[in-house]
Amino acid sequence: GLVTDGEKGAEDLLLSVYGKIQKTVELCSSREGYKNSTIMIDDISLMEVALCGSSNLVLDFLHYCYSLATQFDCLVIILNHEDVYSTVDVPSPLLQMEYLANIVIKAEPLATGLATDVHGQLTVLNKGICQGSGCSKSKIRNFHFRVKENCVEYFYPGSRT
Repeated sequence: GLVTDGEKGAEDLLLSVYGKIQKTVELCSSREGYKNSTIMIDDISLMEVALCGSSNLVLDFLHYCYSLATQFDCLVIILNHEDVYSTVDVPSPLLQMEYLANIVIKAEPLATGLATDVHGQLTVLNKGICQGSGCSKSKIRNFHFRVKENCVEYFYPGSRT
C-alpha cells in the first residue's frame, strides 16, 4: 500500500524509540547480577495520538517490545488513561495490548461519574509470571484515586468516609 509522509514519520519515530529501548535492555541484561528489566509504557493512548491515530503502529510497537521482553526475560507494563470526558465508545486495540502486557494499569473515570472526593479508578491487572516449574495466577486489583496539588492519593474503594 501507499505510505504517506505522516505515516513514514510516525514509523520512523517508533523505530527510534524501540531502538533506544532495545539498546537499554541489552545493556542492562549484559551486566552481571542484573536479573530482569521492565519495559513500562505510560499512557498508551497518547502513543496513538502521536502516531496520527494509527493503532496498527502502536500494536506493531508493542509486538516488538513483547518479542524483546520474551528474548531477555523482561516484563511489559502498559498504562492506559481513559478519557474522563469522552461519551463515545471508540473501538480500541486495548484487548490486544492486554494480551501482550504482563501488567496492565488502567486509569479511568468512575462508572458513577465525577465525585468531589474521588477522581477516578485505577484497575491493575497482573497476569502472573511463568517461571520454571509454575505460573502465578492473574490478579485484578481496583483502587480509587484523588488528584491533589503535588501528588495522587490511592485508596481501596469504600475505605474513605
